Amino acid sequence: MATSCNTGYSEIAKALAGEAYDVFKYIGVGKGTGQGATHTKLSSECTETGLTRAAITPTSEKTTETDDTWQGINTFTATTTTTVTEAGAFNNATIDLGDMLMVGDLSPTAPMVKDDTLKVTLSVQLKASA
Repeated sequence: MATSCNTGYSEIAKALAGEAYDVFKYIGVGKGTGQGATHTKLSSECTETGLTRAAITPTSEKTTETDDTWQGINTFTATTTTTVTEAGAFNNATIDLGDMLMVGDLSPTAPMVKDDTLKVTLSVQLKASA
């Protein structure tokens, strides 16, 4: 289950107000857990080749209403043995920089060896709270 992050709300509000904002167009994966709404980065973002933060082309999708959901997808390819346990969406290409739109722990985790692939799909629906 993914959690929306406070810094993500700030950038969305800027976009709605017509102010300058940075597009969430990167996905990162990591080896930590437990990040939540107040966090701005992954616990331990991967730096291994093939698992570093990747540029994506985000889309708007339908969950309940047309175009009410931001979605980003990337397929990572491992070049070494590691276990991926978390993923997040960002508005900056550089590890530990930018704002985090959302974060989630992988369940189950993804143990990977050389040439394994991991397809990550992140989605966040914009809606009023109940």
